[in-house]
Amino acid sequence: MTQHQATYGFHYREAIVEAYSSMIAEKMDEGREGYFVNLMFNQLPGSRQNHMDTMRQEVERVHWTLAKHMIHRPNHRNWAHMRPIFVGSPDLRVFKRDRVEADRLVVANDGLHFNTIALVPPPSLSILPSGVQNRLWGLQSRLKVPLDQHFRDRSRFYLNDRLARIHVTPISYGTMADYTLKAFKHGRLDEDSILVLN
Repeated sequence: MTQHQATYGFHYREAIVEAYSSMIAEKMDEGREGYFVNLMFNQLPGSRQNHMDTMRQEVERVHWTLAKHMIHRPNHRNWAHMRPIFVGSPDLRVFKRDRVEADRLVVANDGLHFNTIALVPPPSLSILPSGVQNRLWGLQSRLKVPLDQHFRDRSRFYLNDRLARIHVTPISYGTMADYTLKAFKHGRLDEDSILVLN
């Protein structure tokens, strides 16, 4: 962070968060569905920096796994516009819905976890084969269900000995950028902590 950014730290960080919020709103206006995704981890070895690096790697793995579920060729330029978009950052707060699990996971890594916003094309609800519907309506997502249900149904592809839980909530109001990036906004993390995947 530069001296100018440090002097006007909060206003600078607030502007960054607002810029991400505008981008997220634009993508949702274009037809992508928005979801708030909370990822909780088992106890990880090493230092706090190691925890953050491992969490980042796991979020990248989840993003890539989701992309492969959504589209046939995630790396091909013809499918680039269909890849999921993640905007997220580490955080220290914990959801309190599941008290037993939350109490266990808040102890792990001193409560450090990862929040991200996932922006995805709507699921394909057609009963036609994907090749036919792609010819009729253009390239479509291979997902047949909303993202929150996909993560529940396919959790075995995502969870492992490091990643303990993925909790997904559809965004029904606003963009959730302020909440997702609050650790950065309030100066607990620097701008490099923000992860954007596409």
